[in-house]
Amino acid sequence: MEEGERLHRFSRFVWGMYYLKTKFPGMSVTSWGRSVAHNAALPGSVPNSQHLEWTAADLIWDDLTVPGLEAFRAAAALVHMTVERNAHRAPGERDHDHLELGG
Repeated sequence: MEEGERLHRFSRFVWGMYYLKTKFPGMSVTSWGRSVAHNAALPGSVPNSQHLEWTAADLIWDDLTVPGLEAFRAAAALVHMTVERNAHRAPGERDHDHLELGG
């Protein structure tokens, strides 16, 4: 992928995150961009993770603010993102949503 396309995808992701945080203010990011070494050290990580391109994030929610999955997926789809609830939960890790830029 060319550098210009990477920057375009990253920008789309950042603006999408901004949109979602205004719509769902109880959202917090626990993981966004990662180095190759950090990604490889995480249980359940994949070598082609969008975290490496900074176009994926893991989210947790303040108590009583977790949106319904379908409502969250619909809002994420408006900004070309996909959601996986309770993604790749590793031992000792909180339940979280994984959000990434769609194709």
